Amino acid sequence: MEWVAEAVAGAAGALLGFWFPAVQHRCYREPIFREDPARGARLLALRAFTVPAGALVAALAFRPGQPDAVASWLTAAFSLLLIAVSSTDFDRRRIPNKLVYPGIIAAMVAAPLWPDRSALDIALGAAVALVAAFALLTLGALAGAAARSRETAFGMGDAKLILLIGLLTGWPAVMSALVFGILLAGVVAAVLIVLRGRGSTYSYGPYLAAGAVIVLLWFERFG
Repeated sequence: MEWVAEAVAGAAGALLGFWFPAVQHRCYREPIFREDPARGARLLALRAFTVPAGALVAALAFRPGQPDAVASWLTAAFSLLLIAVSSTDFDRRRIPNKLVYPGIIAAMVAAPLWPDRSALDIALGAAVALVAAFALLTLGALAGAAARSRETAFGMGDAKLILLIGLLTGWPAVMSALVFGILLAGVVAAVLIVLRGRGSTYSYGPYLAAGAVIVLLWFERFG
């Protein structure tokens, strides 16, 4: 009967994925975005991502063979948060503080509850994440200056997201999460250059989030 928990979790993830895009405009700081909820084709496109992604990560978090129920709940909850962050970044190229700051606090509170990573692992993961975020911010600023553009793929929202990822995955798994995220973003960047030419901008956060979700769901391979 282990499949029951997996099925229920998947259904709950799909429902949350259906609901969130309709209300995510409330997370934005800018009034112009807060007053413009997703509708029509835009809402449908966001749900085409969040519904299957929410169902998949929630079901996988409760698949047989997980360390314990607490780990499954934490993995599902934080993976769904990362999907929500990805949705806002796809929608407006924003990673709202209303999502990422509570996520960072929740990750610190949950640190002692993980059965397969220690407080030291998580502290080291956060430290590495801060260094990586600073490095990527610097590279992004230099690339923007070289292109004479104020738009860069990597911003402060992404830096805060990386800190959240470090707190969730810890050391050494944070390295795998960041490598996956950077590689996925690199593939997307290459495709956009081919299709649109140089100077194309895109959301970086969803690919960092995807790298983190991969590591969270299969932590035993990376921790």
